[in-house]
Amino acid sequence: MNPRVNDLQYFLSPRSIAIIGASENLNSISGKPLRFLKEHGYRGRIFPVNPKYEELAGFTCYPSILDVPEPVDLVLLAVNYKLILPILKQCAEKGCRFATVFGSGFAESGGEGRKLQDQMAQLARETGMAICGPNCQGSVSLKDAAIGGFSAALEIRPLRVGPIGYVTQSGALGYSIFNLAQEAGIGFTYIASTGNEVDLHTLDFMEFMLEDPDTRMLISYMEGIKDGKQFARLADRACALGKPIVVLKAGRSEVGQKAASSHTASLTGSDEVCDAFFRQKGIIRANDIEDMIDIAALMQSIPALPEGTGLGIITTSGGGGILAADAAIELGLDVPELASGTTQAIEQVIPAYGSAVNPVDVTAQVINEAEDFVKVLEAMVADPHIHALVIVVTMITGASGHQMATDIVEASRRTKKPMTVAWTAGDRLMGENLKVLIDGGVQLYRSPVRAVQAMGSLMRYGAYRSACLAQTSRAATDAPTLPEAEAQARTLLAGAPRSLTEHQGKQLLAHYGIPVTREEVAVSEEEAVTIGGQIGYPLALKIDSPDILHKTEAGGLKLNISDRDQLIAAFHEVLTNARRHAPEARINGVLIQEMVTGGTEVIVGLNADPQFGPTVMFGLGGIFVEILKDVALRVAPLSRESALEMIREIKGFKVLAGARGRQRADIDALAAVLVQVSRLGLDLEDQIAELDINPLLVLPAGKGVRVADALVIRK
Repeated sequence: MNPRVNDLQYFLSPRSIAIIGASENLNSISGKPLRFLKEHGYRGRIFPVNPKYEELAGFTCYPSILDVPEPVDLVLLAVNYKLILPILKQCAEKGCRFATVFGSGFAESGGEGRKLQDQMAQLARETGMAICGPNCQGSVSLKDAAIGGFSAALEIRPLRVGPIGYVTQSGALGYSIFNLAQEAGIGFTYIASTGNEVDLHTLDFMEFMLEDPDTRMLISYMEGIKDGKQFARLADRACALGKPIVVLKAGRSEVGQKAASSHTASLTGSDEVCDAFFRQKGIIRANDIEDMIDIAALMQSIPALPEGTGLGIITTSGGGGILAADAAIELGLDVPELASGTTQAIEQVIPAYGSAVNPVDVTAQVINEAEDFVKVLEAMVADPHIHALVIVVTMITGASGHQMATDIVEASRRTKKPMTVAWTAGDRLMGENLKVLIDGGVQLYRSPVRAVQAMGSLMRYGAYRSACLAQTSRAATDAPTLPEAEAQARTLLAGAPRSLTEHQGKQLLAHYGIPVTREEVAVSEEEAVTIGGQIGYPLALKIDSPDILHKTEAGGLKLNISDRDQLIAAFHEVLTNARRHAPEARINGVLIQEMVTGGTEVIVGLNADPQFGPTVMFGLGGIFVEILKDVALRVAPLSRESALEMIREIKGFKVLAGARGRQRADIDALAAVLVQVSRLGLDLEDQIAELDINPLLVLPAGKGVRVADALVIRK
């Protein structure tokens, strides 16, 4: 963690706070921070600043920040946006460490506001004073009641302290989510509202909270991501620490992306790439507010993350069990067969019309013999195939329901296997029974599907983490060491046009050990005949020009040339067609290339994503990409494992795997190409805007791959 982020201790838990623009109206935006600090019991020093007053709420009020007699860790600016820049300069002169700017009217409004925000960013760089906002609602350390915000959500007393860290780019919605989470019983360590992120941004706060020993999970509402590589580093760190990250990421649609830009002036980027990055790094993507709250509430209540994806379901209703099982399968979880001993133990205590297979249906008969339910619960907890439990309870009321709730609480305290309850009944009937669960720390849902979705998110994260920790090879060592590759590639690129010719593109790939077709450029008929004889027939002929990217449209492509006469005719035809199609084009000659047959055509691409950097794309050729959009995406670097996951992820994988009597393709060689392309992308990140290998021919298993065509566009 960089020293500046570590310093955020004095932002979130400042020893002293100055409120510039503090008001005597303690219910106004400029008055609430002072009231909240006092009411919630903040123990640090408080300095109201406003030349209108000598005293506010029992505190001495100072004319300016420069008149405050002591050092100030955090300054809250609740003034008109036109006054903010000169006041910030005074704060820097005072030596204040941090400033939060509440006001709006900056980059989100364009024009003058954008200019002011740029000046604010420059001030932060020049002075070293870190700035949060503008256009935010402030931040809070719940652990020590350091209230640096003004949201009405902070009116509630006491605020719930707990293990969840929260960062939001939206102020109003962000604090609404916080309020809903508090009502759901979730406790927080910190909240940070970042707004326009002129200086400090979401990932800075997440990085700090991740290292906090009291924080077990991070949740975040995001509209844009400033630094994809920082996000990748902190996601890897979160995995090592076993602290899940849950993100509610807005801007999935084009309309949503435009709204996000106008709201916080943030860059949302490609949602497909963002989604792939989240899966790649084990980040849990919430679908809505309820989803994020459900997951956080469950994480708060369980003793440890699930250690596998085997879900055990116990239900008092066959229908409830079916709903839960369907949800589990849709999430990719296992609903495994129980060990024979488990099944036998359950069969001894449930009615004959119940079910001793997973999901286990104990039926409503459980209300007659409470001890039988305990035996079922204990058997399921002990089963080695079960890693977490969802218990679905329907209309079990009165003393029987109370006993069931008590038994679940006691069982949860005797095991590290997470469990949760879906009790599908209302408060008027079940209030006391539900209170037993809540007081006992067992997370409660009203729907089996919600319970499974929350548990499933944590189970999949646990499985992801186990796989990461088990891997002995990492992305940095999966690609063969090619110490001269980058230097050779940069030499090639130094004299190349913005759009490389196919031949130049293949030379670039060859430097990284990616197999390409045998080929040479001929500038005359005689050279073409000589090269063709050396390579051997059949051949492909292609125009070699940096100005003709689509050779087929230009008539600059001839395939399956089988002899000398066809070669001579094709050579002249390709040149004539190209000159007619693009008279001004630079033409280097004709590329004479071996024909490769017997392979499966796939596409491998590399794109410079504005948020995450080099991003690798993979898919089958033809309609699979053009019409079905059947592609997999990953952010570089790729490990061999992640490359293989990409290949297996596409719907067309069965074609490569040897469906319907086809030979199995050389999937290992294909994975090696994906890894090498990701390395090339990182090495040449400042050079390459786009790379397309289309097609890459994947030969039968053991025979490798060959690049048949390549397009490289420089930045």
